[in-house]
Parts: sequence; C-alpha cells; structure tokens
Amino acid sequence: MKAVYAILPFVKLSNLLTRTLSSIVFVLLILGPIYFEDRRIALTLYGLLGLFTLREIHSLARLTSSVINQAGSISIYILLVFQGYNFFFQDNLVAWPIIMTGLVVLFISVKELFDQNEQPFQNVSVGIWSALFIAIPFLGIAYFMEYRSDLPTDWMTISLFALIWINDSGAYLVGRKIGRTKLFERLSPNKTWEGSIGGFLASLAVGFGLSYINGMPTPVVMIGFAATCIVFGALGDLFQSRLKRAANVKDSGKFLPGHGGFFDRFDAMILAVPAAILYFEIFSPKP
Repeated sequence: MKAVYAILPFVKLSNLLTRTLSSIVFVLLILGPIYFEDRRIALTLYGLLGLFTLREIHSLARLTSSVINQAGSISIYILLVFQGYNFFFQDNLVAWPIIMTGLVVLFISVKELFDQNEQPFQNVSVGIWSALFIAIPFLGIAYFMEYRSDLPTDWMTISLFALIWINDSGAYLVGRKIGRTKLFERLSPNKTWEGSIGGFLASLAVGFGLSYINGMPTPVVMIGFAATCIVFGALGDLFQSRLKRAANVKDSGKFLPGHGGFFDRFDAMILAVPAAILYFEIFSPKP
C-alpha cells in the first residue's frame, strides 16, 4: 500500500499535465487559423472542426435509438459550408448548392419510407437539424474573421473565444470556492449561481478592457457583446448537457484527454456565435 500512495502524486501530476497539454492543443486549433493569411484555409479548418463535432452529435443521437442518415446530414453540412465560402469570399450566393441541399432533404425524407424505423419524425429531423445546428456557428466565425472588415477582425475573433473561455474559467474557479446554490441541478449538478455570476463579471470586465484596443467597438457595445456571449454560451453548455444525459454519457467523445470530445469543447460557442452575430447586426451593423 505504501508503494501505491508513493506514486499517487505522480499520477496527479500526469493527469494535470495531460489536461494542460490538451488545453494547449485546443487553443492552437481554435486561434491558430486566425493568423492564416488566406482566410479560406482558416474557414476550411473551422469547417473540419465542425464536421468532427457533427459526427459526435450523430453518435449521441444513435445512443438514444435514433437512426440517423449520416451521409445525408453530412452532405447538407458540406453544402452549407460551400455556400458560406460563396457569401464570405465571393460576396454572392450560388443557386446550385441551395438546390442540392433541398434535394438531399427530400432524399432523407423519402428514404424513411423504406426504412423499418419506429421514429421517422425524430430520425429525419435530427439528421437535418444537426447539420444546421453545427454549420451556422462554425460558418459564423467567418462573420467576425472576414465579413466585419470595419473592425479589427483578428481581435474580434479572439474576443469571441476569449470571452467564452474566461466565463467558463471564472465560473469554475468561483464555483469551487464559494459555490452553494445550484444553477440547473437537473442538467448540470456542478454549476452554481455564485460561479456563474463570478464568470459573468469577469467576462464583462474583459469585454470592457478589450474595447480600448485600437479600432474595437465602444465599451458599451463590447460589454453587450460579452453579456451576449456569456448568456448564450451558458445556454449552449446546458443544452449539450441535456443531450448527453439523454444519451447517458459523460463526454461526447475522446479527442482531448481530460476534456472530452469536440462537442464538449464547442458547446458554448454553438449558441453564442449566432447570438453574437445577431447582436452586432442590431446594435453595431457594418456601415
């Protein structure tokens, strides 16, 4: 037994090192593409990350007895990404990807006639919904990285992710220290109101500080941007917890040791990005 206790500190150090290295890899995957001179390459990389996330959602759905037309769902996702290329880099929309998307939706629906499934509504809707659910936020990154040329695009994209991460980190640290009141115990028993408020205030402070970078929006706009990212990021996190509970799993995948899969890492972003885009289009549209 003494030998076992003697190696425990090294086991803990190994786990900490694993989680740290995984975090570094994740940050490089997210922020690295921002510095590519060719934004099309960056969007391609984000598109691949979205594809990996979509596959994990399909895996979760299958654990709930859904029979997903994975090929059709992935086809819709790819067509949406291609249309995003046209919009952000060619400044136009092409008809044939829209037509092809409609045909794929029809194919998924008609194919259900010949499958012996007991949940046709769920199977069809999940395949179509999941493609849209993932394509919108991952394409939405290009809104800040490419479309908002009136702003410092690199800093805006970094801010998007930084505000979400700081909120998560702040909520975790404050929650562990003084957290008592459960936020949403049915879905996420470890989250507390105290932690959420701590993360919220930390992100608001960072949003305010980011407004003083040359070319960034006003402090009021950036504080509103931070609040939008925090609120919808938290909702995205809870929504993912709901899906994982339905599938009876702890993590959506095993890509990052100690952190789970792609969906585990991008859950907050998936609702925060569309909400942030809508926020800017309402309160600070492009001239």
